[in-house]
Amino acid sequence: MLQQTPADRLIVIVMHIPLETYLDKDPAQNTSDAAALLALLGDRPAVSFAGHTHTTEHHYLTRDGLAPHHHHVLTAVSGSWWSGPADRRGIATADSRDGSPNGFHILSIDGTHYATRFVPANEPNGRQIRLSLDAEFHREKEIFRDFRMGQLLGSPLPKESVGATTLVVNFFDGGPKTKVDFRIGNGEARPMKLERRTDPFIEEVYGRNAATIKPWVKPEPSSHIWTARLPADLESGAYSINVHVVDEYGRNHYDHLVLEVTG
Repeated sequence: MLQQTPADRLIVIVMHIPLETYLDKDPAQNTSDAAALLALLGDRPAVSFAGHTHTTEHHYLTRDGLAPHHHHVLTAVSGSWWSGPADRRGIATADSRDGSPNGFHILSIDGTHYATRFVPANEPNGRQIRLSLDAEFHREKEIFRDFRMGQLLGSPLPKESVGATTLVVNFFDGGPKTKVDFRIGNGEARPMKLERRTDPFIEEVYGRNAATIKPWVKPEPSSHIWTARLPADLESGAYSINVHVVDEYGRNHYDHLVLEVTG
């Protein structure tokens, strides 16, 4: 079939097991003959998609003398394998273990050019970004009973804790080419660092609902989280933290949260 396809056509390959995943190098999670497949493709324009891991990942697989091959691992409609707290319809749809909401992707093709768009199933207004404030004094699970879901990952923050608080941006369809920055109010834009870490939101969801999460499912380091430490010199008051994302395809995304600092 490949020999019969014109050389200027985009080749789209769909598979179940990823060619490569960030989770681990177990052969059960990675395609063992990926190099042979890429050799067959040669310099043809191509992209490949996989599932299986219930995570969202972008890989750019290097090849000698050729442009990297874009391999996109897609999250699942079932999220954490239809486990976790039930929504208003009675369906268990906890977000995936890397912090991707349950949902699906849409592939758009124009000649040899392509782009994907993530469509979350239950996020308000189809949002693409989750913002969290990960403070040291929020880390104890014993205090879950005293706070509602999500309250520990927002404000208010006491002034003395601001400098020990990390802004966590989970851009659900992000990858190595994604750029993220934030600004406080109308201040200067500050770049954020891509960091392999678990999403604190997922840690809380799974921690609060351990009895309904599948036993093999646990929070995993995500490939689409960016972090930055908040400045320690913020005075008491209310601030808008504005986040700007440029995704893998050069598209802009924006979100914000309100930070209240108490004295």
